[in-house]
Amino acid sequence: MQSSAKNQTGDYTVLGNAESLKSGTLDANVLRAKVWKDSSGKIWTLDHRRLAAFKLAKKCMPITWASAQEVDQQMWKMSTKNGGTSMRLKLGNGQSTVVK
Repeated sequence: MQSSAKNQTGDYTVLGNAESLKSGTLDANVLRAKVWKDSSGKIWTLDHRRLAAFKLAKKCMPITWASAQEVDQQMWKMSTKNGGTSMRLKLGNGQSTVVK
């Protein structure tokens, strides 16, 4: 899990996606997240902004299992210092919020 991520991603924001998921105007399957399982059996995501949006919307996140190659290419994202229990969402202008 990333220790932090920016709210803005391209034309969309984590907060905007969370609101759209909550209201039902965004189909959850559009934001299907890639996940993988580590050697201890813990499941991790490669799509941290998507996870944050689903957590904020209090919705279940649809998943797809990532290939070993996808995991290897994105291991740089795994910067958590708390075992993935939370992530800081950077809102801009020096502001942030914690997503648990």
